[in-house]
Amino acid sequence: MFYDLHIHGNPKLALQAQKMGYCGVSLVLNSKDYNDKSALIQDVKSFKSHLQHDTNFQISLGLEIQAKNPADLKKQVRKFRDKVDVVLVHGGDLKINRAATEDPRVDILSHPYRNRYDGGINHVLAVKAAENKVSMEINLKYFLLTRPTQRYRVLSHFRQIVKLHRKYKFPIVITSDADSIYDLRHPRDVIALASCFGMTNDEAITSLSSTPQYILTRNDIRDRTILPGVRLINNGG
Repeated sequence: MFYDLHIHGNPKLALQAQKMGYCGVSLVLNSKDYNDKSALIQDVKSFKSHLQHDTNFQISLGLEIQAKNPADLKKQVRKFRDKVDVVLVHGGDLKINRAATEDPRVDILSHPYRNRYDGGINHVLAVKAAENKVSMEINLKYFLLTRPTQRYRVLSHFRQIVKLHRKYKFPIVITSDADSIYDLRHPRDVIALASCFGMTNDEAITSLSSTPQYILTRNDIRDRTILPGVRLINNGG
């Protein structure tokens, strides 16, 4: 069961992903555009409702937060956490990367290496990400759109993240960041590509399956969680 938790908010792309063998996707909007995309949000929700009969495919609504600083990030997470299924943070700035890994309400730190000469996280951030179950994103679009002469640098960033993942055990998700059908990749191709930056088949499969599943399941019960490991149970009475 494979999932892509970072596809731009186009319901038609979800259908294409389903044809490629994915069992679920997250259609992601940008926090800057959220208030202007009410019609699109309704389209996504209507699309989700339409697919409810298909138990083999899951669609969720995601939001990528672009924050000016850590305080702005906390404000936006507080504002949007209950409005969407998956919260991603637009990474790259080291202060934003750190604030995201320290916040258990964040699901995915997107491309922490963006516009950087390193992987965007160190052992301190890796420990925080592991403690708070914040997933690091391996963003294939960022790699594929990088100039060929610079792709070795992106691969190096991916390898750094994989190396830290093995030591500190924070979760990783692999995403397409697709905004057209041409950006989508078959799960088999993604697994094969992952070997180029040092992931084993099992690690790649986990990043496409059980880790996204965990994120969606955790958020499904988030409103019933009182403390870590403690949640309300509806007895129907």
